[in-house]
Amino acid sequence: MFEVAKDDVLRGLKKFKRLAKQDLLASSLTSNPRFWSSQAEARRNMYDELMAAVEEKGVELAYRQAARAYANLPLHNLSPAEDPDPQITGKQQALEMFFTILGVNKEGQRHRCSPNNEEASDGMMLNATP
Repeated sequence: MFEVAKDDVLRGLKKFKRLAKQDLLASSLTSNPRFWSSQAEARRNMYDELMAAVEEKGVELAYRQAARAYANLPLHNLSPAEDPDPQITGKQQALEMFFTILGVNKEGQRHRCSPNNEEASDGMMLNATP
């Protein structure tokens, strides 16, 4: 179980969504406005999905859903040699921020959220800190 209260998780997600909105507004000032706009919009959409999951299902089930979504992200998008997909990077960042709110460390995310890892499929916590 996570020790973070549902209201605290929702409050954190709302703050991150506001930051994504600010990034969306500032994207026109960047060297690649289409990329940054799309990336910020993907983050906002993922925060909406996560907030709905937390409200409807609770923190634990929302975490399980997020762990599955994270595990299904394409790994090729993480290669610096290729141009990253803004939708995928936005989704990835939003999921990682959600895990941060819950106290899940980043190192455990990639290893334990892999589709072949049974811990992720049965909803076990990923290296949660007390």
